[in-house]
This record gives sequence, C-alpha cells and structure tokens, in this order.
Amino acid sequence: MIQLAISSWTVHGALGQVWYQPDDNGNMVNHNDDQPASLILLDLPAHIAKDGIHVLELCNFHLPSLDDNYLAQLKSAIDSAEVTLANLLIDTGNLSALDDTEWRNHIEMTKRWQDVAVKLGAKGTRIDCGTEQPTSETIQRSATALRELADYGASIGLDTTTENWQTTSIEPKNLFDIIKQADRPLKLCVDFGNAEKTADKYATLEQLMPHADSIHCKGHFGGMTLDTQEFSRSLDFIKQYNFSGHISLIDDDTDNEWERVLILKQQVEKQLL
Repeated sequence: MIQLAISSWTVHGALGQVWYQPDDNGNMVNHNDDQPASLILLDLPAHIAKDGIHVLELCNFHLPSLDDNYLAQLKSAIDSAEVTLANLLIDTGNLSALDDTEWRNHIEMTKRWQDVAVKLGAKGTRIDCGTEQPTSETIQRSATALRELADYGASIGLDTTTENWQTTSIEPKNLFDIIKQADRPLKLCVDFGNAEKTADKYATLEQLMPHADSIHCKGHFGGMTLDTQEFSRSLDFIKQYNFSGHISLIDDDTDNEWERVLILKQQVEKQLL
C-alpha cells in the first residue's frame, strides 16, 4: 500500500537550520546558524496531518534538542497527530572512512542517533553508506559498518534503511555491492534527485526501483510550476514495479515549500492513487 509522507528536509526553510556535526571524539555538536524559523518541529506533525499526510521522516539535524523531555514532547506531538514516524534520517558521519579511529567514532555516533530514534518512536533509521570514493576497501568498510548498525538497530527494535545518496553508494553497482556484503535485511530508499546525479537518471531508477521500500520523490519546478512530463516519467517506475511503501514528497527550495508539496501531492495522487 502506497502512503504519502513528508521529510523534514522539505520544510527546511520554515524550520530554520540546525546542524549536528561530530567533533574529534565523535560527539554530536549543535551548530545552529540562527536561521529564523516560521514553523517549530513540535508543530510539524499536525501541520502535515491537516493536509492528509500521516507519515513523517525526520532529519537528525532538525532536532533542536536531544534532551529526553524534548524528545518525549515530540513523540507525543507525533502520536497526537496520528502520524507515523517512519525513519530518523541520520545525515552525519562517514561509514566508509579509511581512518580507523574516525570510522569507529562515526559508527558509535550513529548508534547514539539510533537510540534517539527509539525515544521518538520511529520504526527505523535511514543510514548513508559513506562519503569516500568507492573502492573495494571503502565498500567493505561501509558494509561492515552497516552490518553492525543493522544488528544494533534490530536489537532495539529498529529497521535499517540505506539510500542511493553520497559518493560511496550513489551508483547502483556500488550500492548493491555494499548491501550484499552487509548481508543483513537492509531496506532501500530510492531518491529521485540523487538518481539524477548519475550519468542516466532513468537507467539508475530502472535498476533501483525493483528493490525499493521507500522513495524520496522530487520534481523539477520552474517557480511554482511543476514539470509534470518529467515527474510523470519518474512516477511511471513506481507503477511499473508495483511499489508498496511510503513516498516522501521532497522539495529542496526554502521558499513556498508547502505550496510545492501540495502540487507534488496532487500529481502523485492523480497518477498513482
């Protein structure tokens, strides 16, 4: 069953910018650029639910606090809006790092974010494969890290998803090599925008979509006008492979974000639902 979802990245401008980056010891440090926020995260679940979207993904860097009381408030807001938190998107760390100390620190940091996901009531986490150039060594290091993190996630009740995203795994061949070597039931998020960064977006989607458990669904806008022809071609892969899962509507701009979300939603409903 297809469910429409939203990522907090889509309302990045409205939320204001909060970045967590690891320090030399792998600790999470909040680097807040003091970007003004017109929407607070506690109000986001109700905000999306009022327009019929009941699945949410949260970027880890959008959490303004990791205090247990705050996390409990956010979980309550999600539950009260009858929204499902599908994934905490862990967007920090480099699981293909070649330096052993850095690599181990980033694995342990990711585990701490997995602990945060549990406190929020998330079903799972999305974990990136890494940022090094893909080689047999970096692919192996990424797979080893994901295996450990998938096992840790399973031990605390979380699914583990990865994605065609950064350098190590943006190409399907490398991504599939990592998943195979990890040898765990990893789920796959297919990102339309990241597929576009490869030599042939549609060839990439052809390879990835049969294995997709979730989708980050991006379109091309000129102002407020969606390129429906291009968007429809991407959505055709969803129909072709009988996809069943959640589709997160993603907008990368920071102005009029929600208006564009509703345009994407309308097009997806027209073509798929």
